[in-house]
Amino acid sequence: MRVIPLLWLLFPLWLNARELVICGTLEAPLKFINAAGQPQGLDIDIVTAIFGKLGLPIKIELTDSGARLTRNAESGVCDVVMTHSYKPERESYLLYPQQAHLRHSWHFFVRKSDLLTIRYETLADLKPWRIGVTKDFSYTPELAAAMADPAYHFQEVTMNQLQLRKLIANRIDVVPMPLVTAFAQIHEEKLGDLVDYLPRPLKSSPYFNTWARARADAQTPAQMAAYDNELLHMKRDGRLKALYNKYGIPYIEP
Repeated sequence: MRVIPLLWLLFPLWLNARELVICGTLEAPLKFINAAGQPQGLDIDIVTAIFGKLGLPIKIELTDSGARLTRNAESGVCDVVMTHSYKPERESYLLYPQQAHLRHSWHFFVRKSDLLTIRYETLADLKPWRIGVTKDFSYTPELAAAMADPAYHFQEVTMNQLQLRKLIANRIDVVPMPLVTAFAQIHEEKLGDLVDYLPRPLKSSPYFNTWARARADAQTPAQMAAYDNELLHMKRDGRLKALYNKYGIPYIEP
């Protein structure tokens, strides 16, 4: 029996599909406005590649406010909301696909000269070292508890971009940062020969491009299934990893 590819089964359903409004927050190198005034970044390239392959027209709108993004998703301004972790309370206004496109992984960064000296299996391993943290950042409950323990040596700053600079200036010894954010700064400031990260993650979560319930219609289930199918193909044939490489972001299978 001949098997018809999923895409050919679904494509007729949206020959006359309306333009999808895809929303997200500004967060380089995932989503930002380039010098030409156009949206650019890893997330932008991923949705452009997938919806382009599916033949679905899209319009990308970026905001600098997470609260505004949530309101737009809840009120139906957006069809697709980029790069959200799963939280049960979000299911009241978001529909999650099966496939994640990003794994936000937090690691402790150190000077390359200390890679063989500093180890991290448990937080207790870091008691001898000066640990940089950023005010109002959400880390893990364990790390938050350690910050109140005088046996640790924490130094707090208000701007996360200062952390790697403090690290290479020998003012701190370790700092927890998400790989995406850290490597954007490493690439921009050419710090690749000076810093690296410890292999064990502090925390790691998959992130999804989600559909807004308020804008869902009869075509949404088919769109989501086709999206999952194409993203899975991108993982298997290396196209997703190539987009990560384009922005200098370490690829961890989502």
